[in-house]
Amino acid sequence: MDDKGHTHRIFTNDPLHQHSLLHRRVTATTSDLKQHTGWVYTIDPVSESIVLVNFIGEAKEVTIVWGYNITSVTPLEDTPPPGLADAVDSIFRKKLVHYSSQEITARRESLCVWLAENRVPYTVNEDMSIQVLQVAVIRSPYDAGGVECHNEVVLEKVMRLVQQTPGTTSA
Repeated sequence: MDDKGHTHRIFTNDPLHQHSLLHRRVTATTSDLKQHTGWVYTIDPVSESIVLVNFIGEAKEVTIVWGYNITSVTPLEDTPPPGLADAVDSIFRKKLVHYSSQEITARRESLCVWLAENRVPYTVNEDMSIQVLQVAVIRSPYDAGGVECHNEVVLEKVMRLVQQTPGTTSA
């Protein structure tokens, strides 16, 4: 593969400049002369794509401006207002649900009943995780996000089964 002296832009970009744009209001101009304005959530260092967030009343709008199409990025504000970084980041943060010990026990028991009804072999380990098919583990709070398995096919099937457990809501 002959590059003829061409170096990918990731090796010539200024990561400090890209980092300085996080949580700042910018206008990204694209090759079709459209301007996209918003608060920068993140910049992909390889593709140089930018994720912009706008707050419109209570609504939030997320726009991805593809790096190959960007001709310029102009910062509009030097420093973000207080609390803006948390507001932008909260859009992408998974909401944590806290369960009581009784709810955790009920979720585990419900899942065990569901696995038994579907004739899926399982055991409950000492740490209260559920071992499924001797290859997958389901940890508290016993939802699809708590499934661990190195085999992607088994992982997908166990996650789907967990999501379908009656009487529980999967996060």
